[in-house]
Amino acid sequence: MRRKEFEVQDREQCESFLSEKHDGVLTFAGTDGWPKAVPLNYVYHREAIYFHGSKNGEKMAGLALDPKAEFVVYQAHAFIPSYFTDPYLACPATVFFRSVRIRGHVEQVTDPAEKASALHTLMGQMQPEGGHAPIDAEDERYASSLKGVAVMRLDPLEMTGKFKFGQNLSEKRRDQVVQALGERDLSNDLDTIKHIRDSALKCPIHKQ
Repeated sequence: MRRKEFEVQDREQCESFLSEKHDGVLTFAGTDGWPKAVPLNYVYHREAIYFHGSKNGEKMAGLALDPKAEFVVYQAHAFIPSYFTDPYLACPATVFFRSVRIRGHVEQVTDPAEKASALHTLMGQMQPEGGHAPIDAEDERYASSLKGVAVMRLDPLEMTGKFKFGQNLSEKRRDQVVQALGERDLSNDLDTIKHIRDSALKCPIHKQ
């Protein structure tokens, strides 16, 4: 059963998460009739998902036959042990996470300027320190590379988010989790606490 309190209705929240990340999984129908799931680098740019690759291969062949696809971006923030809130039962053990799913059609980008813009934005996300000439369709040094690479665009028809940070917990249990995360102090625990508190402001806390 899908928990309503974890659903993200605010598209800006989903887009912000997509802009933070650069790895996701694309699912589509393979040429052999089996569903395919391919991990890839992407950039969220101009309200679409852009990714690149070879002009030949399984991904291109499958999408050429059927451009319908789903794309998923997921980040596990913290494992929450059961004993944070219950000294006996294992049932409360869970993972706090963010995920966004996109459903739409994939189209191959043919315009050199659009290809260059998408790749330039991708490089800016993955290599923010620079160290390369800007990717520009007018730059002759990039002409052969832009011609040889396939850039694909997934135009979203649907976008849904699920951010789980204890919105279903009582105020008491949520406070227990926050305290335990602070004491555990793993690399991502402080960030998880921030998300828990932000989510509490957006979702009513159960008082018990």
